[in-house]
Amino acid sequence: MKNANRLIITVISALALGHGWSNAEEPVNGLGTLELLSRTFRQVYEEVAPAVVLIRTSPGMGATFGRQRRLPPDHPRLPDPYEERSAGLGSGTLVSSDGYILSNYHVVEGSDSITVILADRRSFQAEVVGFDSLIDIALLKIDAGKLPVARLGKSTDLEVGDWVLAIGHPLGLGSTLTHGIVSALGRSADVIEAQYGIESFIQTNAVINPGNSGGPLLNLAGEVVGINTAISTRTGWYMGYALAIPIDLIEEAMADILEYGRVVRGYLGIVMEQVDQRLVDELLLDMPVPRGVLVDRILAGTPAERSELAAGDIIMQVDDLLVDRPNQVQTGIYGRDPGDVVNLSVLRDGAPLEIRIVLGEQEEDRLMAEGHRRLDALGLTVELLGLKMAEQLGFTAQVAAELGYGAGQHVVVVVSVDPAGPAAIKGIQVSDVITEIDDEPIKSVDAFFRSISHLETDKSALFWFWRPDRGIDVRALKIAGQ
Repeated sequence: MKNANRLIITVISALALGHGWSNAEEPVNGLGTLELLSRTFRQVYEEVAPAVVLIRTSPGMGATFGRQRRLPPDHPRLPDPYEERSAGLGSGTLVSSDGYILSNYHVVEGSDSITVILADRRSFQAEVVGFDSLIDIALLKIDAGKLPVARLGKSTDLEVGDWVLAIGHPLGLGSTLTHGIVSALGRSADVIEAQYGIESFIQTNAVINPGNSGGPLLNLAGEVVGINTAISTRTGWYMGYALAIPIDLIEEAMADILEYGRVVRGYLGIVMEQVDQRLVDELLLDMPVPRGVLVDRILAGTPAERSELAAGDIIMQVDDLLVDRPNQVQTGIYGRDPGDVVNLSVLRDGAPLEIRIVLGEQEEDRLMAEGHRRLDALGLTVELLGLKMAEQLGFTAQVAAELGYGAGQHVVVVVSVDPAGPAAIKGIQVSDVITEIDDEPIKSVDAFFRSISHLETDKSALFWFWRPDRGIDVRALKIAGQ
């Protein structure tokens, strides 16, 4: 045991010297070394904690929260106050002095209102500037200035075994610091529910619980290297390791949101599978050690189909990035824009081949962008109907059921109208609930944007509305051509 203790002290001493800690005042041994490490933890907390906010949300009509998990029926129940305090709670990280906040998409998804509480106890209402559900991030904004800011680092500098710290508001208990190490990098864990979700998480054993989501994962220099997003667990509570989104991936999304109002992603259009020993044996690959990513299928009408890439090719590299898992290919493409050219290094029948592909835009992204453009031209702004507005309008659960809304479906409401726009001229008003467009039911904001993106230009479409004073009404709106 004494030898083990000496080994621990030696390792921590090396860490102290490697991070530039001075040993002029204290000898690097035993208790002094542990105190140096504790001092670093304290310094990071004192610097960053003021920039970590508590986020309280109230759910909208039919809202769901993607990371809330129910305990199994036979699992011992926690005291009710803990469950109540963690419901509708999350954390956020201030990244600009004028009020921009990074958090998780699942923290604010479907919320009626978002309240941000600063470390100095001031509270503000926040708006969602933009989000990307594929990596589970949201960028919020509050109307405040001269705020403390967390410095952003580089997640690509992380290595397995590095010390990391997490700050957040778990279970609504208040600002909390936990520590651990990087347990793995590029981890995929099937926690993002979006169809094309991109998972390349930092895995850590720093303790994370409900309410930590959206808070920063930090290196020992006090720099944000990730945003905590999920815990892998059977109970909904911490069971050994947690997951954070790499800050490098987040910065790419945040830059797009600030410039375009949405994330602009390049798109390849392939279905992939990691090459393992089973595939090597099944496909009779001439590969002593399994490596690379197999192109299992190429989707029709995509950039991949228009290129020389073929099913059965094994992708070894995306530009300068060596890849060995599908999520590495995804992250290599994520930061690129439609129209960019990527170089894929592949193996085909054992022979190396270089393929250049011009990236496109995923059809879903294109339709959403077109829907936003057309909505602007109509002079409308819409959002999810929240519980408070629903109560004001008298839009009850009974009304929702009569209009055909089921569990988990969302209600879309008009929140602003340009007085000089086509919608105002046709009599559309703030608080009109949009129920159908040309006989297509509207059960989510995404469905609304997709619906108007499909409408023919220079032709009238029937928009059906619900109003508290007259029930269902209809207006014919024309989508002007470019």
